[in-house]
Amino acid sequence: MPSQKILNHKSKAPLPSEEDTGLVKMCVLLTLVLDVLERDIHIINTSPLKMPDLYVRSLTGVQQRVAVQLAETKARMKTLGIKIYSEIRNHEGVEVLYVCRGYQRRFFMLSSFARSEVRRKLGHYLGIDPTQD
Repeated sequence: MPSQKILNHKSKAPLPSEEDTGLVKMCVLLTLVLDVLERDIHIINTSPLKMPDLYVRSLTGVQQRVAVQLAETKARMKTLGIKIYSEIRNHEGVEVLYVCRGYQRRFFMLSSFARSEVRRKLGHYLGIDPTQD
């Protein structure tokens, strides 16, 4: 009787891709943008501006748009099997630990880069080019 190979039909999950990392980065950035907006809204509400409600309404609208994009990003991450389980922020940057289809991964963004990216993202939502002063 000829020898038969027994095939292992269990296939490994695909390795994390650039799209996966991009989604994690987007999730971190959008969370940071929401934090900046929340802080700024609080500051505007407590400042002696003549009409703070107009500024707050404008920023609240941006906040809602960012929240929608963040929800869409998280839904896509869930579909692809990506779960963030730890986020640490300090003066050096933002470190995120996540699982992507069973693979443990780490994402790190320097504070200076994160600030620049948040500024760019926020400028996009406000319709402002942050590179022009």
